Amino acid sequence: MNNTQVGGLRAHRANALALQFELGLPETGTGTSAITFGCVSAATLPVMEALACKAAEDRQDAVFAVYSSPSDTSPAWYFLVFRMLDGIGLVRVEPACVGAEKPLVLVTMDRSRQFDIDERGVLREVAVEKAATRRKARIRAESRIAAAVEAVGPLLESGAWEETTFAFHADGTAVPVDTAAA
Repeated sequence: MNNTQVGGLRAHRANALALQFELGLPETGTGTSAITFGCVSAATLPVMEALACKAAEDRQDAVFAVYSSPSDTSPAWYFLVFRMLDGIGLVRVEPACVGAEKPLVLVTMDRSRQFDIDERGVLREVAVEKAATRRKARIRAESRIAAAVEAVGPLLESGAWEETTFAFHADGTAVPVDTAAA
């Protein structure tokens, strides 16, 4: 089952869940736990290092939304933490829509790399589609995520979806969500 690691405001949890769905993962989770989603409000070097270590330890790639402040309802940007044969990669990405009926993809800021989630729920790097590099693709992705955020409200309120119970302080230390500083 997918493990969605988020703490903080309801809007941040809704965004993480909406992105998960729009990337093509089912509401019920998957049989693998190869990718996780979360958010941070301080993308400091210690936090990034801690997330890279956690990805390696948990054997999970991760997509994190970065918020400028805890009160923001939309992320300022996203980054991808992904496992490689010889380490962990961290790269800033943007969701992109490559087709109305297709799951969203993640494209690096320089448009040189594209990632999607395969039928097994595993993150993979694929050839960059020209459609993914267009500004309209990012605008459509933002619209789809915003619509999905509205749709996941009842799921969050039902208690059927629970986030894990840790957050990161700016120095990279992990703590239970309910004890994390705002």
